[in-house]
Amino acid sequence: MTGPSDQDRRIARTQRNVALTILGTFAIWLPLQWAGAAYGLPPRWLALADLVALAALAFALIMLLRVRKMRREKE
Repeated sequence: MTGPSDQDRRIARTQRNVALTILGTFAIWLPLQWAGAAYGLPPRWLALADLVALAALAFALIMLLRVRKMRREKE
């Protein structure tokens, strides 16, 4: 009996990276939003944080589409 193939490992690693990207984005974005409201940070800085968070989530979406493509190629 053999273990998972190289492609299975690559898919799993990509899925793990996507999950860490999403989790890390929200782990940084949520406290930053709270701190902005609590300490009165300028709205421009909070808007920048929002744009960075959206970019990270767009990156995660693109990576998920790559995972979907890898799975289709596997079949």
